[in-house]
Amino acid sequence: MSERTTTCCIALVVLLLASLCIAGCTTQQAANGTAANVTTSSNASSPAQELLVATTTSLYDTGLLDYLAPIYEKQYNTHLKITSQGSGKAIELAKRGDADVLLVHSPADEIVFMENGNGVNRRSFAYNYFQIVGPASDPAQIKGLSPEDAFKKLIAAGANNTANVAFVSRGDGSGTHSAEKKVWKNAGFDYVTQVEKSGNWYVEAGKGMGETLQMADQKQAYTLTDEGTFLAYKGNLTIVPVITSGASLLNIYSVMSVVPKNNATASISAANTFATFLTDNTTQQLIADFGKEKYGKGLFSPMNATMAKTFKVDNSAPINATVPMIVFHAGSLATPFKTIKSVFEKSTTGAEAELFSGSSITMIEKVTKNGEKADVVASADADQISRLMVPDNASFTLNFARNAMVLAYTNNSTGAATITKENWYSVLSQDNVKLVTGEPSSDPGGYRAYMTLVLAESYYKVPDLFKKVVSDHSAITVNKTGTNTTIDLSAPKPDNKNLLIPTATGPTYMDLLKSGKADYALVYRSSAVDGGVPYIELPDEISLANLSMSSAYASVQAKTPSGLIPATPIVYGVTIPTKAAHPDLGAAYIKALASEQGAAALNKSGLTPLTPMTATGTVPDSLKSLVSS
Repeated sequence: MSERTTTCCIALVVLLLASLCIAGCTTQQAANGTAANVTTSSNASSPAQELLVATTTSLYDTGLLDYLAPIYEKQYNTHLKITSQGSGKAIELAKRGDADVLLVHSPADEIVFMENGNGVNRRSFAYNYFQIVGPASDPAQIKGLSPEDAFKKLIAAGANNTANVAFVSRGDGSGTHSAEKKVWKNAGFDYVTQVEKSGNWYVEAGKGMGETLQMADQKQAYTLTDEGTFLAYKGNLTIVPVITSGASLLNIYSVMSVVPKNNATASISAANTFATFLTDNTTQQLIADFGKEKYGKGLFSPMNATMAKTFKVDNSAPINATVPMIVFHAGSLATPFKTIKSVFEKSTTGAEAELFSGSSITMIEKVTKNGEKADVVASADADQISRLMVPDNASFTLNFARNAMVLAYTNNSTGAATITKENWYSVLSQDNVKLVTGEPSSDPGGYRAYMTLVLAESYYKVPDLFKKVVSDHSAITVNKTGTNTTIDLSAPKPDNKNLLIPTATGPTYMDLLKSGKADYALVYRSSAVDGGVPYIELPDEISLANLSMSSAYASVQAKTPSGLIPATPIVYGVTIPTKAAHPDLGAAYIKALASEQGAAALNKSGLTPLTPMTATGTVPDSLKSLVSS
């Protein structure tokens, strides 16, 4: 036998043994050197399916996907084609339809992606924390500060050209860059006008996290990084963690199945399988263990049920939907609409209700001004649907529930021990009492709070009540003409001492109340019920709860950026926009809202369902049975 023949035989034997090992093994060597148990369900003889994954650099740079991909590929006979870049660019890739799965950590951008119907089954599967890292000498002296106070000190030092103080930003629209901009905003700075071009101290890298860390190390500068990537690069860096705690440093990773542009379900079904893999208990344990052997701690924490509840994220529902049904709704409907979502999904195969909440006018304008294609719009003020959506963006309004304004408080509120339904307005008039309301220019709950105070002034015959509670602490004024009063809410500008108005990106009025930063909140009864706080019921004459008092309420109106709004009884309305992507699914959701379970959910939250509903406009045939004849 020739030498060449002998060599070929040996090679053949080696290949045969290797293939037997691959076919028979039930473990796979993980990227961090530990063996991960895998149950193989694939058919080795069938061709592997390809799944396109768009992901953020931190999941790739840390090695987590290198660790998990072989396990998934073997188990499901699927090849993962992974593209790694900043979250913003990954999202753009998915929006174009050039990805099947999206893995990112930029919640605000993810919500916009989902609102536009680009994804379905958004689930959080892991988290860690951002850190501010920098030179061990800490030349800006920020150690021990909150992230916001640290940024204030950094920008002040940069403006003063303090020696050795510099900050390297990702500057690439990534999730980390978005998190950085959020901290700047929380610190009171406008990123574009006050930070981005503020001087040589602030450097935009335009690179991934690993390269940004290396640049910061070379410059001996500060930067914001996710904990996992820092640990992965730590051995080659001299910069160290300086600030590692603060609510704004939470870093949550989510997976979304991308809705195919041609409405095909083959790729989305495969994407759902991968999303299920990431969130199942076995993989969650693999995520928890990843990095422990090499770094002494896990680079990521799994999103178990306890943490998902703490962070108020979704990670538990089955991942099998192929079509998103988009619902824009008033914030005061958040709790009952979650229940109605479950009712809808149990009776509607293949669809998931994607719920997005905010002030009613803001949610309406997402459709009327931004062109977003919601399948359902529900407003806390039914009249706003008729006023702002009909006829161009909707043809009808269904009135489905009533509510009332109340005064909510806590046991720690100033005057809580002595306040009653008879003296509440006197308590609010005191100089040391802080009141919070909803944002009045776009939130019906906000402008109704001020309408309530005007009505109270007349009802209790206290002519300076509004001035003491509101005008003395803000730019909100009233103009009286005979028996009619107009409240100017076009530019509230509270002084943030006695009158508090939360912003869209800050803590809610209920957060401010429960934290003790506000003593009282003029809010919907449903908000007080859902918040689990005590409240004072107000007389019908001022609570906007009585349908028969419409003419009396109408003596008050509010001037807002969207026009003059008269005081009316609080009635909630719902519609299906004219350009809804899935009007049939929108109708199915409204039917779930009108069901016995839907009515029970509304009642539980302190709302009064209207059964049957009342309507204005042209109601579609599929919903006529819900309306009184």
